[in-house]
Amino acid sequence: MPVTPPDAGHKVPGQRRPHKKSRSGCQQCKQKKIKCDERKPSCSHCRRLQSTCTYPSTISTSSTATNATIGGPLLSPHQPNIRGGSRSTSTISDGPSVVAQSGLSLEVGNLELLHFYTTTTSFTLSNRTELQQIWQQVVPQIAFTHDFLLHGILALSALHLALSQPERKALLQGEASAHHELGLSKFRIAMSNITPENCDACLAFSTLIAAYAWASSNQAADLFFSDTSTFEEDSQIEWASLLRGVYILLNATFEWMGTSLLKPILFPRPEDPTPPNAEDPVIRDKLTELSQLWVQSPGKFTEVEIQAFNDTVALLQDNCSLVASFSDDRQVDIVTIIYAWPIKVPEVFLSMVKEFRPEALIILAHYSLLLNKAEHVWFVQGMSRRLLQTIHSKIGKEWEGWITWLLQNLVLTEFKQHGAGKSLSSPLGGGFSGL
Repeated sequence: MPVTPPDAGHKVPGQRRPHKKSRSGCQQCKQKKIKCDERKPSCSHCRRLQSTCTYPSTISTSSTATNATIGGPLLSPHQPNIRGGSRSTSTISDGPSVVAQSGLSLEVGNLELLHFYTTTTSFTLSNRTELQQIWQQVVPQIAFTHDFLLHGILALSALHLALSQPERKALLQGEASAHHELGLSKFRIAMSNITPENCDACLAFSTLIAAYAWASSNQAADLFFSDTSTFEEDSQIEWASLLRGVYILLNATFEWMGTSLLKPILFPRPEDPTPPNAEDPVIRDKLTELSQLWVQSPGKFTEVEIQAFNDTVALLQDNCSLVASFSDDRQVDIVTIIYAWPIKVPEVFLSMVKEFRPEALIILAHYSLLLNKAEHVWFVQGMSRRLLQTIHSKIGKEWEGWITWLLQNLVLTEFKQHGAGKSLSSPLGGGFSGL
């Protein structure tokens, strides 16, 4: 009786399933005796494990080869280091690459992000020429020896590029998230053992991560409020607490910062005295009136809390006057100012904010006056509106009168920013009857 051959793909009991052997797989898969998909420059297995992937036909990518190129993981993402040494880095981009005859891979996506950062994004981190040069030139140089900072640069650049290329938004946001997660995990390790060699990189990364938190939050008001206690959720980073923690640690290493390449960012040149006519009398009077929040409630607050209120309002008044003095002849770094205020305010004040005490929330709402001045900055745009919306939802109706004028101020700011073609609307939705 003739034997009917089994159907294709049908496994006969006791018979091994035929398979195609990988003859030209990478050395790592051969050592582990697993099938290699032979993807280049890095196979899926090595990419998943973030390990070196080498093929028999490629030239060894040693640190010597790396140093002979422009350098680092951007040109050879499967390299185990940036400039030789033993520190590891990871491949992030799955975008197009160009494989040179030497076997080194040019990760076009990462090169594009680095180029966009140095030509565009770096100039948005400050409006002062000398600080723009630091962000454009000095910070990338530091990043070539601290890969967590390099990931931070590429993450922020990807979010910024997505604004001008909306057709690639989903892809760029995915790359941004991947770079951010890797950078943040390695940043934590660096912060646990801060040294003169990595303190500059930690400072730069802490600033970039604040911008990233705002840019990735979809304009949510996660300035001082967070639904989580960790940093894992991109849109839930308590960036103010993170910045304060970094600066506290850096203050402990104050002597190192005296010779830091980033010294101008930490210690900007002294400003000339603020011109008296730069002070907005309306803002001055409104901030002065805030003292009624605690003066009219004797016994409700401790002396320490009252002092925290006074110090916070005074600092806000100084910063508002400083920003108002900006002119062509007087350059003021607005981005640094909006970062510096939550760093400098007393910890007691922030504790009252986190407890949702209405008096502290009302004072915090006046931070929108500073945010309004940076509405033109891409990662700050819309944050003032979101902050006021959030605070309005957390205070009772009996407190609304304290922030009505801030809502009016915001609408007028947006009107000036976007032009007469934009209809005025309340940050709380619908028309705004106060105008």
